[in-house]
Amino acid sequence: MTEPSEPVERGELASSGLLSYYDRLRNRVTNFAQRRAGKPGRGIVEVLLLAPDLFILLSRLILDNRVPAEARRLILGALVYFITPIDLLPEALLGPAGLLEDVVLAAAVLSVALGPDLEAIAEGYWNGSQRLRIVLRDVSDVAYNVVGHNLYVRLQRLLSRRGIHLE
Repeated sequence: MTEPSEPVERGELASSGLLSYYDRLRNRVTNFAQRRAGKPGRGIVEVLLLAPDLFILLSRLILDNRVPAEARRLILGALVYFITPIDLLPEALLGPAGLLEDVVLAAAVLSVALGPDLEAIAEGYWNGSQRLRIVLRDVSDVAYNVVGHNLYVRLQRLLSRRGIHLE
């Protein structure tokens, strides 16, 4: 049996280019949010602002050897979906608004993957201002309203094929 690894340091992530992607993502989402300030769709902007933090959390968890293989496979799938340009709402066409289903998918996967033993590890990596479990619940609660009925149903089908069920 292998010894648990130490938490991944920021320098290790930087060497893999993940922090560069995180910084670009955060800048794009922040600029989009500033342009949308005071306009309708504030709920969408709030969900989009979670995208960079969820991305970096997924990245950190996939690199941590304390995370079991089954959970890492789920997390890797969400991470790949995050960076793949072709998905249900492509960022190339919609800009940062195309990250909506990425955030919903990441939250759903994390809700399934993070049992009580992994939640402490994830909280240690979480950059958000609220507790991770609260954020995951909130995204799940607003997912239907944020992405709309048709996209929500498509996400449900996509996730159910992987054993993940949106409430």
